[in-house]
Amino acid sequence: MKQLFNRMLQGTISNVMVSGYIDAETPPVFHPMYERIYFIINENVFELYIDDGIICYNHLKNINEWFDVDEDDQFSLMSIYSQLFKTEQEIKVTQIDYKAIPFSPLEINYKDGRNERQLFLDPNNFFGFTYYN
Repeated sequence: MKQLFNRMLQGTISNVMVSGYIDAETPPVFHPMYERIYFIINENVFELYIDDGIICYNHLKNINEWFDVDEDDQFSLMSIYSQLFKTEQEIKVTQIDYKAIPFSPLEINYKDGRNERQLFLDPNNFFGFTYYN
């Protein structure tokens, strides 16, 4: 996790994505799959996922389909940057706190302009990550 944390502290988070699928209904609806979250940092993709309650990561070249999608549905991505950071502006990560203890949240302290804020990514949910400020 140290490499990811260093990138977050030194780089720029340009986006945070969640994968999911768009169903074939009318109107089409996006269904997020919060088991994996993707941080885009200086054009590098980092996939966060949960393994036995521990938050882990992979450095990826591309975000690919990782679950079975019905033939009528379509794999898709959605940005959750503004939902996580409560802004569309660039933020600066100032501190990250995480203990690799099962079901412990990842705390990200950041600045949005002059405002100091916190984001918590909590792995303690059946459907994947939950997040709160």
